[in-house]
Amino acid sequence: MKIIVLLASLLSIQLFGQQKEFIMMPGSQKTLTPEDRTLSVRTFTLGDNCVIIIPPTMDGWTVTAAEASIGTNVKIIGQMTAGTFGYSGVSAANSMTCTQGMSGVAGSNGSAGSAGKNIFMNLRLRKMGTLLITVSGAPGGGGGQGGNGGAGGDATCTCNAGAGGNGGNGGRGGNGGNGGTVTISFSPMGSITVNNNNFVVENNGGQAGKGGTAGTGGRGGNLTCTDPKAVKRLPGVMGRNGMPGADGTAGIKGVYTLQSK
Repeated sequence: MKIIVLLASLLSIQLFGQQKEFIMMPGSQKTLTPEDRTLSVRTFTLGDNCVIIIPPTMDGWTVTAAEASIGTNVKIIGQMTAGTFGYSGVSAANSMTCTQGMSGVAGSNGSAGSAGKNIFMNLRLRKMGTLLITVSGAPGGGGGQGGNGGAGGDATCTCNAGAGGNGGNGGRGGNGGNGGTVTISFSPMGSITVNNNNFVVENNGGQAGKGGTAGTGGRGGNLTCTDPKAVKRLPGVMGRNGMPGADGTAGIKGVYTLQSK
């Protein structure tokens, strides 16, 4: 009998020796640290109206608790990073006489938004209020505007005017981040009832970034020769407008699973 008790004590030390409590008072707020990324605790308590923030530097949160109590209006919010906008292309300067206009530079592409956080919770629930989990993907950045083409050089009495430069293409919009994966596995303690009404999960895909607008073509060079004896010269044609950038792709909605053990 003593041997059995000793083995049980050793097992308890092995399972819970590294565990600790995670307790948040009502109305408090906490930003998780890398040390909190994976928690295995004996007691997990979230008071009413408390807020937990998962910073952009963390990809998610995993919690295993032997006894959990969650109050009402508790929030877990994943902070995402929106995609950055592409740089606008440089517009070309006007050209010298008799020369063709230079093309505008294309806008750069927008970057993708970050994906939503992945959350896994394995809880033995003694109390369950309401929990909002927000882990939607971030929007993609818009593409940069194409630069305008430069004007063609004016004609002289000895040369035709230059055509205008072409406008630069708009940059492609960045993709939206995918929504996070949320898995909540629970077993109720006592007579409490737990169902989907206790949880609200927002894990939509991020919006696609819009493509950048196209740069306009530069004007053609003008006729400037006033000598009636000179050979007739031609004005420059206008440059082509650039192509607008394509929109990015919207992120995919994440997966949400609520399961009773």
